[in-house]
Amino acid sequence: MKSDIAFIRMCYIKVLLAPVFDRFAISAPDLGIPRALYADPMALVPMAECLSWFAKIQTLCGDDYICSIADKLSLAHMDVPGNWFLSAPDFAVSLRRINYGLSSFQSGSSYYVIQSGRIIKWCYSNRYAEGQQRNYDSFRVAMTLLNTMRHHLGDDFTPHKIHLSGPTLQHLQLEKVFGCPVVYNTGQTEIWADNTVLLQSRHTEWLDNPTLTMPLSLFEKYLNMPQPDDTPKILYELVNYCRYYGLPSIDDVAEKIGLSKQQLQRRLQAKGFSFIYLRGYVLSNQAVKYMLEGKQVEEISQLLGYGNKQSFSKAFKTFRLCTPQQYLTRLKQHADLAGNPTRPA
Repeated sequence: MKSDIAFIRMCYIKVLLAPVFDRFAISAPDLGIPRALYADPMALVPMAECLSWFAKIQTLCGDDYICSIADKLSLAHMDVPGNWFLSAPDFAVSLRRINYGLSSFQSGSSYYVIQSGRIIKWCYSNRYAEGQQRNYDSFRVAMTLLNTMRHHLGDDFTPHKIHLSGPTLQHLQLEKVFGCPVVYNTGQTEIWADNTVLLQSRHTEWLDNPTLTMPLSLFEKYLNMPQPDDTPKILYELVNYCRYYGLPSIDDVAEKIGLSKQQLQRRLQAKGFSFIYLRGYVLSNQAVKYMLEGKQVEEISQLLGYGNKQSFSKAFKTFRLCTPQQYLTRLKQHADLAGNPTRPA
């Protein structure tokens, strides 16, 4: 069973969603996004779902919505410890951090630099966006990267030109927004600038580079980004994504992966397990992660989509051979022995 699905983290999507919600007085439910999903910065969202939200925003807010929030598209708004992307001592270091680090926030895409003579081209490629949404996705990233450059180089910095992939959007007057010529319908997104920008940076308090610390559980989440050809991991994450909308069903996951219910059943059976087993395995693992964050059984059962605590307890016991409350007690005992009695609660 092959798949070709890319994911993007909610905290990266919120770079665009948050200013849209502020500017147009709409909210996550207006786009069909569950509040629990919007509140989870590390949640992995299928790229196709993300692009469908962008399309709904276009319908609700008009074609030019993207221009009205251009100055708000910034990695400073990502929920990343220590503003790691922007706390670099200069633009060159920030650029490298973004090119390597964003692979933990968006799969199936590439961020990289090409140098041609005295010109550098900061590039973004995403083959999962199509049609008009390809252009809006291209604009989203181009403006976000340009605002990163302005963070280091000054608010008046303008590149030589911008390449945007997707259909032409001349009516939006994007040259005025970017402050430079815009080339449309290109193969990828590119920001062209003189290579001397790599050595420049204005002094700001943000450039003080703090020591970044994070719990191991959060560090593991950053590494948890399935690649488009990693079918088992993609299935796992699709089940985990669907539970924000209720207890995941085989129909939910089959629709996301582009198969019929019967096709998915047969392919899972060929691998030696059922959808019920897959769902139970995924949700029990997520339950343990929530327990380590200090959440209690009632809240966890709701977050996983179960109708009640009893259904959750029964499913959890199948995989962990104990009830959720018993597992929580064990975790607390381990925490006490380790000298950390405050977590989990």
